[in-house]
Amino acid sequence: MSDHYEENEGRLPGPESHPRGRGETAIIYPVLSRRARGLSLGINLFPDRKQCTYDCPYCEVRPFSAPGARMRPGMVEAGLRAFFAHEWRMYSEQFELRDISVSGNGEPTLSPFLEEALEAAHRVLQDLAGANPYFAGVPIVLITNSSGFLRPDICEMLERFSQRARLEVWAKLDGGSPAMHRILSGSEFAYGRIVDAIAGFAVRVPIKLQTMLCRDSRSGRILFDAEGYLATLQSLVQRKARIGAIQLYTVARPPAEPWIAGLDDAELLTIAGRVRAALPAGIGVECFGRTGHIE
Repeated sequence: MSDHYEENEGRLPGPESHPRGRGETAIIYPVLSRRARGLSLGINLFPDRKQCTYDCPYCEVRPFSAPGARMRPGMVEAGLRAFFAHEWRMYSEQFELRDISVSGNGEPTLSPFLEEALEAAHRVLQDLAGANPYFAGVPIVLITNSSGFLRPDICEMLERFSQRARLEVWAKLDGGSPAMHRILSGSEFAYGRIVDAIAGFAVRVPIKLQTMLCRDSRSGRILFDAEGYLATLQSLVQRKARIGAIQLYTVARPPAEPWIAGLDDAELLTIAGRVRAALPAGIGVECFGRTGHIE
């Protein structure tokens, strides 16, 4: 039985808590996910430390140490197979599996194990589908802050993988302007470069855009340039970026910086309405409050 289940007294961790296990169990973790709208099986490629290209003030990955959880070749596939052999039956009595998600404690495109993890998830789902066709429809989700799209090798690998597996890429686009992007990413990556990288990748592989909406509690200001964001979306559409949906969400767990605060549902829905009105038909807008999907 996983540490997640034991530490939550028999309950799956929900949107407000995405705990990792200890040792090798820090690599594979089941969780109830807002944006998956149900049970997601996470693959954490950084079990021993956080590793990211951004330093987002709203980051919900807490400082931790799991020195017994070093990544090694074959570990992801072994962990997935162990989960489905020993734990899945318990979870399947209550939940359907909505996805296998590569995310965890950092930016997955930094990991040398990313391609191996994607391939392992694909093989395991194929094997499971032999006994239960349901698993053939379970997607593999890559959650990324989009900085990896600046690397041609990453883009090429993801494109190859998407041509033979059910891959969903959830790509971050925060702020809507250079100034807001700088605050929300905590980095010096130029907003324009990230937008260009998203456009170049999304012409080749469909994506969902994920956008954090939060407030600076010190000033009350929402850290979002609505006009700039809408102009960016329209630019991406004009450049033939294949955007399946926009995911607007807010803070659900304690953020890295105490001055970051979440938005209430009414504020999120107001922004979502503006985004919907600016987009062509066919691009959905999904809205996620502190505890789940709202509409």
